Amino acid sequence: MQASFERPAAQTKPPKAILIVTEGQNTEPLYFKSLAAHWSLHPHVTKIEPGGEGIPANLVTKALAVQKKRAADDKAGRLAFNQLGRFDETWIVFDTEHAARQNRLMDGIEMAKKHGIHIAHSTPCFEFWLTLHYQLLARPMETCKQACTLFEEAAGLKKGSCSKEKGAGADLIEKLIGKVATAVRNADLLTQQKAGEPFPANPSVTVQNLVRSMHDALPEELKKRFPLPDLKTP
Repeated sequence: MQASFERPAAQTKPPKAILIVTEGQNTEPLYFKSLAAHWSLHPHVTKIEPGGEGIPANLVTKALAVQKKRAADDKAGRLAFNQLGRFDETWIVFDTEHAARQNRLMDGIEMAKKHGIHIAHSTPCFEFWLTLHYQLLARPMETCKQACTLFEEAAGLKKGSCSKEKGAGADLIEKLIGKVATAVRNADLLTQQKAGEPFPANPSVTVQNLVRSMHDALPEELKKRFPLPDLKTP
């Protein structure tokens, strides 16, 4: 009989369930899936739903639909025994550049607040969050293309290798995941620097808050193995 090297299904219920709805189809879902795998996070803690226009209100609408389906599946007995019947937290992950240009940023954020949905934004785009894995730079950027160029420089990538269309490959994401504590620390420092500026400060991120939420779902021994900076002592 051939041995199976697949990760066995978890036999216990997770401490919480997190729904993550991302604007991007590629880089963002791959990043959060890779992070969960790196931390050996319970497979039913995170449910990642990729896709959708870069309009926060659309992401909220999609999140509400996924919440409704989870509740219906629970009521009908269609969930696995180690899945929770509701999401303890729901997050939308988006860039502010496109939404702001369409004048569709603040209405979506207000809609998210109304429904108790958390936001993890990146200004101008998610590639700036990736840059924070290498360095803290806070010069304003008008476009995501500029953020991609900054990321290429920080990561030592070939010029033109980064774009929203191409996304980041699995090998690159794997390298980034090992530096997530640095990204969280840099994001905290940037948030302090930008305190008092109108939302969204340029550049700025709140992705570190979602990362911390995922980290909170880890068993204590794994939290010690994969420590994150304390929020109060950046």
